[in-house]
Amino acid sequence: MPGRKNTTEMLIVGGGVTALSIAYHCARAGVTVVLVDPDGETGAGAPQAPRPVRAYQPGKVHNSQLTVRSLADYRSFAPAGGADLVLSDVGWLVLPTGRGRSAALEQEVAAQREAGVELQLLTAAGACVRNPWLDPAGVESALWCPQSYLLDVDKVVRGYAAGAREAGARRLSGKTVTGLDPRSGQLAVADGTFEADVIVLAAGAASGALAEAAGLDLPLWAQTAELFRTDPVVTGEEIEAPFTVHPESGLKTLGTGRSFLVGLERISRQEGMREVWFQETVAEVAKRYPKLKDAGLRSMWTGSVDVTPSRTALIGQAHERVFVAAGYTGQELGQAPATGRIVRDLYLGRSPGLDLAPFSPVPSRP
Repeated sequence: MPGRKNTTEMLIVGGGVTALSIAYHCARAGVTVVLVDPDGETGAGAPQAPRPVRAYQPGKVHNSQLTVRSLADYRSFAPAGGADLVLSDVGWLVLPTGRGRSAALEQEVAAQREAGVELQLLTAAGACVRNPWLDPAGVESALWCPQSYLLDVDKVVRGYAAGAREAGARRLSGKTVTGLDPRSGQLAVADGTFEADVIVLAAGAASGALAEAAGLDLPLWAQTAELFRTDPVVTGEEIEAPFTVHPESGLKTLGTGRSFLVGLERISRQEGMREVWFQETVAEVAKRYPKLKDAGLRSMWTGSVDVTPSRTALIGQAHERVFVAAGYTGQELGQAPATGRIVRDLYLGRSPGLDLAPFSPVPSRP
């Protein structure tokens, strides 16, 4: 098939880090790859701020397996000549509330460690040493993982894009997808049609709409997300506070510079909830961090993330000629390298070396 015009072995829809990782790993393995990027080369061209990634995924050992593998790639990133893309270590502090939640996370510590996560149980006092901004009265127990880093996103995206191109992958930017036929492997764009042995949907939440138009049902949607920054809360020195999460409320904070980055994870299909969630964020910050209760919160970023009901990505074969890699619930950067290798191995008929059942895009049958 690759010998004919507009034909290829693998057609990847998407232009983000996951799509680029798949293109890189598959092209390096000798697969003929065409990347159809509906949004243009914004990911590879626009500067991007450093972002935190973390190995430990509480309650989801299978997700931790992906991030551990991916972080190993970032510490010696082949597309950037083996460079270490970690800019700084920030650490990851998890503060469960309630004995049931704490016990559940403690019970999986052995499995998390077996997956490669460096995990330490802390007392409430130990947690407050790690993050002295916390209200000690609100801390019951804690888990600490040092494998959380600020990553040079620019080098990741540019490295994958350049590496895929050097390995022979073609990138077609600004191509609006108008149709997908999973039976024939045909993908229609505004100015033509492409045919492939396999089509990979790696376009974030848009993957769900593309699949639906092709008669495939994916539990995937775009969730509004917002990141805030507090007003400066110190003068002179910089804050030392790790990436900290409160699983029950979804509050996440990171001390950086003279202020805090703040997010509140909410997963819902309901529209128009921004003001409600903002007020919940203000209340949670005041509850967990009394010293910040009078600090203003200013919107730093608003956008969307592709999510699934299980908060686990869909990775695998949804149809004989359609693969999916989407639904990362904000963890795309931390799982992209492993995803690229998985899709490569599945296409080549090789074992990816881990159980993919939790990531299956096809609902399990009793």
